[in-house]
Amino acid sequence: MADSAGEPTVIFVSDSHFHLEPDADEIIRLEQIYQLLDLACEVDQLVLLGDIFDFWFDYPHFRLKGFEALLQALDKVRDAGTKIHFIGGNHDIWAASYFHERYGTSSDGEAETLQLGSRRVRLSHGDGLLKFDWAYNSFRAMVRTRLGIVLAKSLHPELLYSLSTWLSGHSRGANRDEASEIEKNAQLWFAKQAEPTAGHEQDWDLIITGHVHHGVVIDGPSRQFVALAGWFEPLSYGLLQNGQFQLLDFRRDPRPSFDK
Repeated sequence: MADSAGEPTVIFVSDSHFHLEPDADEIIRLEQIYQLLDLACEVDQLVLLGDIFDFWFDYPHFRLKGFEALLQALDKVRDAGTKIHFIGGNHDIWAASYFHERYGTSSDGEAETLQLGSRRVRLSHGDGLLKFDWAYNSFRAMVRTRLGIVLAKSLHPELLYSLSTWLSGHSRGANRDEASEIEKNAQLWFAKQAEPTAGHEQDWDLIITGHVHHGVVIDGPSRQFVALAGWFEPLSYGLLQNGQFQLLDFRRDPRPSFDK
């Protein structure tokens, strides 16, 4: 449903951290993201910005069971003609090859830059961007390197799941800093990004991340930084429409107006 100027309508979501065995509160959040995915069937593109799943690992001959209802909801989005992008987070980067086969996303799930109408958008989960944390960075090194994957595949699935769950709890707690600290780190990072010089095309004018579980929007002269708050409280999602980005809360904005 791109408009006459070629500006696509795109939904962004990250950091829902759904588990293989959801509890009662998580089941409610799942029902709410199914509603968001119904909405995604009406737009041009859907971007999953990482840590949608709290744990995902494919072994050579099988995948751990779970998430079937969510995957089927994504099937409906794909079948509606909405293009899906998947940027892996520290908890679900290993889903990249499966998503590539099922939804046609990039094969590695790494950060990428897309031309979305007039906006050049950098998509990154955001891990390692704003803060250093030894436990998380150790986990990141394991999940994003070939050696780490080989070592992980040598572990029994239950052991790997237990290790991931422990690190997940640590990393998530470390990332939920006071809002002021997250915003300060984001401002410092953004200030270091050089503005493009005359005659040179900038590599991005909008960067959208997740990971920190706190919503941040920073506007510069020609660039914009956004961190989604995750699918907790609020139920944060992003909407790019007519070349303009909005950071929304699904509880307050369950059905935004789509301009024709």
